[in-house]
Amino acid sequence: MNPYFVIKDPRSRAGLRLSASATSQERLAFLNEASSRIGSTLDLQQTCRELMDVAIPRLADTGGVMVQERLITEGEFPARAKDGSALVRRVSTAVATHNPWEWDDAFPVDEVCVYPPYLPQGQAMATGETVLVPRLDRAVGEENAQAFQRPIIARLLPGSSFLVAPLLARGNVLGFLVLLRRDCSEPFQESDVPLAEELAARTAICIDNARLYERERRTALMLQRSLLPTGLQRSPGLEIAYRYLPASDLAEVGGDWFDVIPVTPERTALVVGDVMGHGIRAAATMGQLRTATQTLASLDLDPSELLFRLNHVAQQLSSDQIATCLYATYDRTSGKIAMASAGHLPPVLVEPAGQAATVPVVPGLPLGVDVETWETCTVDLPPGGLLALYTDGLVESREQSIDQGLSGLCTLLSGPPRGIERICDLIINAQRPTDKRDDIALLLAKAS
Repeated sequence: MNPYFVIKDPRSRAGLRLSASATSQERLAFLNEASSRIGSTLDLQQTCRELMDVAIPRLADTGGVMVQERLITEGEFPARAKDGSALVRRVSTAVATHNPWEWDDAFPVDEVCVYPPYLPQGQAMATGETVLVPRLDRAVGEENAQAFQRPIIARLLPGSSFLVAPLLARGNVLGFLVLLRRDCSEPFQESDVPLAEELAARTAICIDNARLYERERRTALMLQRSLLPTGLQRSPGLEIAYRYLPASDLAEVGGDWFDVIPVTPERTALVVGDVMGHGIRAAATMGQLRTATQTLASLDLDPSELLFRLNHVAQQLSSDQIATCLYATYDRTSGKIAMASAGHLPPVLVEPAGQAATVPVVPGLPLGVDVETWETCTVDLPPGGLLALYTDGLVESREQSIDQGLSGLCTLLSGPPRGIERICDLIINAQRPTDKRDDIALLLAKAS
């Protein structure tokens, strides 16, 4: 069953219904309760569901929330159509009747449609004003049925009391709240209009906040993806595989990055880093550091020397933003990897026989901190050996500590030889936390 189609016990209507004779204190108490329950998350659909959960059956027997489609898909306010004929999506519905599935058939959740201007819904969208119809006559029911080609609507609506309140935010109509009482219930009164409008107004603010949140997250993700490599160059003597997963939450969308940089015909640089901080600013800093790293790599510097110069770049970019970074160079001729770490987690080295362990590289201070030296660590990477570089989102979560995550990663990397792409998928599927609240970058390099 669709989670945004809410079914309530119709027997609760008598005890819960807020009648037209309710005192101002009772109405205020209802609105205070609604304020605490609506907008508990920055999720548009969940906000609409919470509105339905509050309004039904306290105010009506059935109800629905319609939101403009462009606002959902693009996060933008479309121009208001003067005839009310805007494309809207039914985000959530609720019913407290003995025949809930008939209402779901008549008004399905996720339906995208246009309400003609002669219907109350279209009027509310066009004017931005609440429409109250004390009792719907058969003609209005048939008009709704014809507009949506569903005969069942003509049977359900006639005799019902109808209230449509627009969702208004920043002077824009985001959609509308529709409330309906069956012919067996007391019809809506003028005194119900301010209550419905207040509910709609509070919900509209929450929806607009969710829209802004989602738009910023989309922008941060778009910036991230535009700055990360879309295809890594082939590297002599190395087989490369990688995975990148953005965070599910804007508060955790950050500046994880990775790169494979050909330095000379025999030397390749491997890089992984993580800008501390989140959102658009962290993603932008990540792009600047990645570009600087590529430029410095062309000078074929020792890893510690490169981090020294990259640190000066980081300090010039921002005085209050730091980043971790691990920079390694693989020499095909000698079969050795030299690496230095600026506060980053140690890479994992897998021997050709299948034994995996973290590399004892000294984790110096992060980039952006006033420090002068980092230590270079050199290890052998024989044919068949594999080096795994990653960011902390892969090994740390609310469910496990970094030590537990590192132990699990080493276990997954150990064992008989397997395809490098398969290893990537195995690690991501096993290590990815369920909350996905941080970026994950994984880079594997196998000597051939």
